[in-house]
Amino acid sequence: MRTRQLIAALCALSISILAVVIIKPDNSGISTVQSYPATVCPGNLSDGTSTSVLPSSKLLVRQIPSKKSVLKVARTSLYLSSIPLLVNGNSENSINVTRSRSRSLATVVCSISSGDQWFVGGSGSVTSRSSLEIINSGLSTSIVDLIVYTPNSVSSIISKRISKNSSKRIYLDTLAPGENSVVIHSITRSGRVTTFLHDQSQRGLVNLGADFVSQGIDPATRVVIPAISNVMLSGRSTKQSLRILAPGSVNANVRAQIVSTDGSFAPIELDDITIKAGKVKDLTFKPVLQARNFALVLNSDRPIVAAVKSSGSFNGGNEFTWSTSSSELKDMTVYFGGLRPDVVFQGKNFEVDIQWTDKNRKVYSKTIRNSSGDELAIWQPKSGVLSARFSTANSKVYGGVIFKEKTGLSYIPLVAGAQLESAAVPNADARIITRD
Repeated sequence: MRTRQLIAALCALSISILAVVIIKPDNSGISTVQSYPATVCPGNLSDGTSTSVLPSSKLLVRQIPSKKSVLKVARTSLYLSSIPLLVNGNSENSINVTRSRSRSLATVVCSISSGDQWFVGGSGSVTSRSSLEIINSGLSTSIVDLIVYTPNSVSSIISKRISKNSSKRIYLDTLAPGENSVVIHSITRSGRVTTFLHDQSQRGLVNLGADFVSQGIDPATRVVIPAISNVMLSGRSTKQSLRILAPGSVNANVRAQIVSTDGSFAPIELDDITIKAGKVKDLTFKPVLQARNFALVLNSDRPIVAAVKSSGSFNGGNEFTWSTSSSELKDMTVYFGGLRPDVVFQGKNFEVDIQWTDKNRKVYSKTIRNSSGDELAIWQPKSGVLSARFSTANSKVYGGVIFKEKTGLSYIPLVAGAQLESAAVPNADARIITRD
């Protein structure tokens, strides 16, 4: 009798468990809310002007620091500010454009950090005025750990405390004094922090150029730098310098391939490179190309980070730009604020649809395809662009933007400043309320 009762109880329990797992009510009581987080634009890190290009003059913004944490209407789509700017979350991407008095151009995508950022570029030498700007847009104190790599060593963890609603500027010559080649790993331990790296060189009163060093992808065995400037500067080819780091404990063997409209090949200077673990290495190379821009693809047996510095004479002065690695292209809209971009796409058998608005607010559209056998395609609009939307159904397509203006050269990777975030929230339901 007891055995039958036990079996019946077990059967009832099993049926109950199956009912919980299989039967899902129409109203689960949970809703998914999707939104874009707020992004941050850097402050003015040069001796000129800093402009944040916003999608709309009606967008809500807040300067950092500010006495109140309330967002206000921007009232302009070209927001001039000497201090960092918090931009209300939206699906479109803002960029920051910095023009120095010495004719240098520096651009960067306004973004929100994922908590882990790699910056391949900058210098701590005597001619360098490179600096990190660490921005805490949150309402609580944050801690950021910095790890600095050089050709000779890797630093111990350097912890920085950033007060709420504030920013801190740190010059690289205090982090790596005298070092020409630097890679920085920035790790946010707490809070909502975004870090930017601005590289500027100056010898006495002579300017040697400036640009932002956009954050690159995390260490990977395949690194794509999609857009590198090859503009002839004052009758001389641009000087190209590849910076690589294998941040692990094992040496890396790297092979490089240049991809251009002239063809693809492995340059002699970058063929079969050995990178010592934890040591930054700079390699100068001179590609023989007629193409205005090209891409560089690096394949390694160990995870690496990399970037290319292009430098030379420009409009009677010195200028350089840092081309950094990029993640795969996703559908996105970028506001260029009237700059004329050279957009370079790298990949195999791809199509990219572009819809853009020029400075006269005329709307155009075009589909960019790479030719059979080619791995590169370039979009070069004839005039300045206010905004452009890029979309593709293909995978493993990478994009980068080169700006060539009278004020200088600059680069940004074609990546979104913020990704759509999802959160689960409970639904309010009056039926759950009971009275005793």
